[in-house]
Amino acid sequence: MPSVPRGVASFGVSLLLAGCGSNALSRTDDTAGMGGEPTTTTPVAALPSAVALVSLYEPPAKWSATALAFDPLRAGELWVTLRQFPSNEPCSETAQSGCTALEGKIALVQQATSPTPQLTLKEDGNAWHFMRRPTAIAFGQNGNLATCGEARTDNYEDESVDYSGPTLWSSDPKIFGVEPQKGQNGTHIDMLHESPFCMGVAYERDNVYWVFNGALGALDHYDFHAPHVVGGDDHSDGELHRYVEGQLQRVPETPSHLALDSARGELYVADTGHGRVVRLLTKSGTPGADVLALDPIRVHMAMNDAQLEEVVAPGTLSLPSGIAFNADQLIVTDSATSLIWYFERDGTPMGSIDTGLPAGSLAGIAVGPDGALYVSDQRLGAAYRVEPR
Repeated sequence: MPSVPRGVASFGVSLLLAGCGSNALSRTDDTAGMGGEPTTTTPVAALPSAVALVSLYEPPAKWSATALAFDPLRAGELWVTLRQFPSNEPCSETAQSGCTALEGKIALVQQATSPTPQLTLKEDGNAWHFMRRPTAIAFGQNGNLATCGEARTDNYEDESVDYSGPTLWSSDPKIFGVEPQKGQNGTHIDMLHESPFCMGVAYERDNVYWVFNGALGALDHYDFHAPHVVGGDDHSDGELHRYVEGQLQRVPETPSHLALDSARGELYVADTGHGRVVRLLTKSGTPGADVLALDPIRVHMAMNDAQLEEVVAPGTLSLPSGIAFNADQLIVTDSATSLIWYFERDGTPMGSIDTGLPAGSLAGIAVGPDGALYVSDQRLGAAYRVEPR
């Protein structure tokens, strides 16, 4: 495996403090957005006056890096979702010139926290369907992960039915992205298709995930239950509960990421189209009527009267995209300005980092096991570690 050049795309950046009483940070040993009770909180060095972006990965061709997450079962292993830019070419049964441009990939960066990261590019055998234009990725604690993508349908685009949603995978290197066996449809282990234009995903527990349904401006709660065999198609045990339909807004080509605090029952959402951050109280809501389901799942219902609270009102952020926890702080990337913002849990701004990247660059953000920030670059397809300078 070749070594990835380090520091190729480094930038000097400055820190802007917005009314902070202290420049000290803290972090929890629990992985951001992974759910569960945070166990310990330890101090992190004071905010630096300047930082640099250390390049972990740069694509050889034009790709967009939309999200990134660490595998909790493999130390220092960072997964980055890659997609191609819109080709504006057709992808129909009779005109397929644009179909290959829909296939997403994973840049798997091993030893991402070290000075010598190592890179492997991985692609599912049927990425055209199962990893179509990926926007988001979230790891469970059980060796599985979910991705979802910005697509109306994961089939030919001249089909009238909206048919797209999250995919469940195994992170086992002997399964994900290997050559499919005879009769296998790719290497996925489950998929449900009720969330077109999916812009974000967060892990809750077991095989349960939340997603940002960009078509309906809703939050969809999925339970895949037992995965099917690798490359199978039995989706019948899935469940879907839909929250706050019409209260969120997608912005095309800008992911809207999610971060879940399971202990508090709070799902934080980058509501990109409304220029704000909101949180859903996940224990709120009462079962309502059934919603449309295209998979033969046993539960597919609306949750009425769920509580959605505005945490960061419009005005501070232009296009919030990435979102992560750092102990009691909320970290949000602004794609429009390429700033990384810090907020208290109540939405009070603590400060921002100007990455020096062009507008439209920042998307996903993660707090690594080393306590450092890691960000993805939509324009260049790169992934960076944020380091003091």
